[in-house]
Amino acid sequence: MGVACHIYSAAQDGPRGRGDKDEAFIKSEENGIWCCQYHAALIDKRKGIDYPAPMLFAWKKLAEARTLKKMNDTPSPLGWVDSIEFSRRRPAGRPNSKISLSKSTIITGMNGSGRTALLEAAAAICNSKYFNRVASSYTISNGKKIGVKIEANIIYSTVDALSKELNITADNFVIKRKEYGISRLLPPGDIEVIFCSEDDSIKRKSEDDINFLMRALNVDESALREIVELKPYPLIDGDGRFRNEMDEDDFGNTHPLYNEYGKQRVELVLTRVMHGETFDVTYTCLSSSEQYRLLLSLSITKAREVAKQKLTLLAIEVLAINFDEGNFSNLLRVLSREDFQVLVSLPPYREKSITEAVDGNRRLRDLDYLRDWTLQKI
Repeated sequence: MGVACHIYSAAQDGPRGRGDKDEAFIKSEENGIWCCQYHAALIDKRKGIDYPAPMLFAWKKLAEARTLKKMNDTPSPLGWVDSIEFSRRRPAGRPNSKISLSKSTIITGMNGSGRTALLEAAAAICNSKYFNRVASSYTISNGKKIGVKIEANIIYSTVDALSKELNITADNFVIKRKEYGISRLLPPGDIEVIFCSEDDSIKRKSEDDINFLMRALNVDESALREIVELKPYPLIDGDGRFRNEMDEDDFGNTHPLYNEYGKQRVELVLTRVMHGETFDVTYTCLSSSEQYRLLLSLSITKAREVAKQKLTLLAIEVLAINFDEGNFSNLLRVLSREDFQVLVSLPPYREKSITEAVDGNRRLRDLDYLRDWTLQKI
């Protein structure tokens, strides 16, 4: 009934390839996963393109952690987000949509297809503010505003629960969160969805850097300071630190800046080394691309730390929209090496460079940095 399957292939040209692993690793139990007869054949179809190696390794870790939990009650933060789905809509007319997640998933679709709404639904598990845009939608009937009704389901598994279902519902401007159909006041404690959204990346005039980053990363000040201190950053050069913000008058004198509540403003600076010279660059003076790379770096760092405590999904909307090809491919390389799950919304202008049409369907190109990713189309 059981089959001991290779994750990286025993054959040079087998499913998932060899991943630059040596012969000892290929033959080791570390490279094996137990499957039933059906799934043993399924994971190897189409050269294993639908089941990348990192996905199988993550499944294996979760299965082993669940067994340890049963044997000796060993706790574990491991888990797996299976799917995100819109199950009901009012008014009718727009089709429901669903995506199944791999370890590293790219989501694509035409404008208006609902990609952003799916990511917002997942993020609303942990903070319902991300569902406000959906909840505020309405139609006009007999001169009255009628709020939409839309329900999103998120299915995930942890060491303690298999195929756990959470529901986020927006009904006539009211948002409710349910677990197994029962209303819940608080977010679940066994999963964290970290959402990198465009709205959170826009700094408000009243905010200094520390207040802006607390909002963008959805953390308190102590957590933010710890995240900033964890180096090196995965996507940008420099070591970050906070300092009090100062201003210089016409006579060259400096004085502290205060916010409207009389508290001294704080700014983030990156210390860099170039040609043996050390210099500081403030967040405000970074280019928009560098600001986004810094925000994503801090989000990745946060996800690394949270993943030590609970199941973690990092969902990235459009922060990479102005990345050139080199920065975007580097982002995907970095993310594919992380232990947590990742969901990236593909910028439309990047679709042709990383996908191709085969028999009328789009699929990821056969590029090294894309081999651990799967594509989901809305």
